[in-house]
Amino acid sequence: MTKRQGYLWAGMFGILLCAGYFAAASELPLGTIDEPGARLFPLLVNALLLIASLACVREALMSPGMGKKLAFPVGADAKRLFGLVILLLGYFCAMPWVGYLLSSLVFATLLVRLLSGAAWLRCIVYGVLMTALTWLFFIYFLKVPMPSGVIVF
Repeated sequence: MTKRQGYLWAGMFGILLCAGYFAAASELPLGTIDEPGARLFPLLVNALLLIASLACVREALMSPGMGKKLAFPVGADAKRLFGLVILLLGYFCAMPWVGYLLSSLVFATLLVRLLSGAAWLRCIVYGVLMTALTWLFFIYFLKVPMPSGVIVF
């Protein structure tokens, strides 16, 4: 696969994803300016994803040097990519069972460790901060319902 084809596929996939994401988000309440509903954040994310997808398509069509063969990461980069995919799958599978807070804390901590190689204590602190900030933004301010989990500790 060439670089041009990879960019086109990524851009087209993103545009299709936007269509499905928009359809799913349109079922959520929009709310008001004073009290935004659960639809606000998905619409903002959808707009950003659409812009990025269109930029990929534009890049594929307009940039010179896109005929080069697309190379898959090797070595440490391949391990990080594989680890990221496994972490994301684990996060999305675990969230309905253990809930948003615990799954997000574990995911954020392991993500920081995977991408930075920082000491475990620092990774845990960053994981707690990331989880607390996302909880504050999504659950407190935007009132997005998140899974509380089936497994009770």
